[in-house]
Amino acid sequence: MEINNDAVFEELSPNQVRDLQLGMRHFFVNYPHEEVKRIIWDLYRGWVFNSAEYVQQEEITDMLLFYEAILEFTNDVHSYCQFLGRTVLKSD
Repeated sequence: MEINNDAVFEELSPNQVRDLQLGMRHFFVNYPHEEVKRIIWDLYRGWVFNSAEYVQQEEITDMLLFYEAILEFTNDVHSYCQFLGRTVLKSD
């Protein structure tokens, strides 16, 4: 499903909501939750390793906060997908 980011949606159609739900679930089919966490850690670790010589401490702190936020976000989306699998998308 293609979403125009320039448009402001007042309401999504039921089909658009279902497409979003299926897209989230499909993400975790391709990338299991534990693998997602490992990949996010590898990305953070690689950034720190490659930028440690020239970034300021504030930038490292900001990236650590971003790492923690994106990890929490993926945990929340994974939990939501688990809920969808037990309820709304159970028949798929």
